[in-house]
Amino acid sequence: MNLLIVGGGKAGAWQMRGVQVGTALGARVCTNPTEADVRWADLVLLVKKSAPVWAPLVHQVGKPIVWDALDCWRQPADHGVTEAQAIALLHNQIRALKPILTIGATEAMAKACDGVYLPHHSWAGLTPTPARERVTTVGYEGNPLYLGRWRVALEQQCTARGWTFVVNPPDLRAMDLLVALREGAWDGWICRAWKSGVKLVNAIAAGRPVITQPGAAVAELWPAGSVIESVEELSSAFDAWTGVERRHAVVEASLQRAPQYTLASVAARYGQILAFTGASCAA
Repeated sequence: MNLLIVGGGKAGAWQMRGVQVGTALGARVCTNPTEADVRWADLVLLVKKSAPVWAPLVHQVGKPIVWDALDCWRQPADHGVTEAQAIALLHNQIRALKPILTIGATEAMAKACDGVYLPHHSWAGLTPTPARERVTTVGYEGNPLYLGRWRVALEQQCTARGWTFVVNPPDLRAMDLLVALREGAWDGWICRAWKSGVKLVNAIAAGRPVITQPGAAVAELWPAGSVIESVEELSSAFDAWTGVERRHAVVEASLQRAPQYTLASVAARYGQILAFTGASCAA
């Protein structure tokens, strides 16, 4: 099957979900496809917000579309929407794009659009490494703006304990604990329900506990760590993971779980979904 994957942007999600997965599948990956590219394809996978831009051309040529709806809403403009409003936004996009299949980044998102769930794969090179005797570092990967008031609380708690809080560490395995938190304009129902949980997958792949908030990805992925809702709970969450025995158990569990979130594993699952969809379309 000739697979064309179309997307773009500077966000890491496109690099992971589009470029990396596309390369693993042997697809043709484009940010600015020509009509010839579309005519070559048996199936066109549109990733994220590229879909409204390129769907008219794909339909004009007469090729089927699969839409990976990862982060498909306006951010942060739509973070304040209700569940009903979020589902309406998603369904409106599907009606406009007319994909034969929609891929959801969480099971909750896939259920909302009667689509198929595909988890995010972990960063390349992440493997569980042994837990250190003492906690000295707490890491956060992502845009620090998303942390809001959490950042001050994290820095204060770490300073009080003689720990170091690191934003975007080059290697998550150099951290003892990880955090995945959002606040203010960067939080909301749609984030809690439909954000992919890549930070949680990376924690599993690195063998590190993660302090995070309630959400669909947490309930679906079950990363080791603590789920909290307020800054007042942060101290107790840190206390819970100071013991090396408990953190060592996380590493041992991650050795079993991490392989299912590698690029190879997720790409293989993606390939099966697309092959089945393409065959159904051709039948």
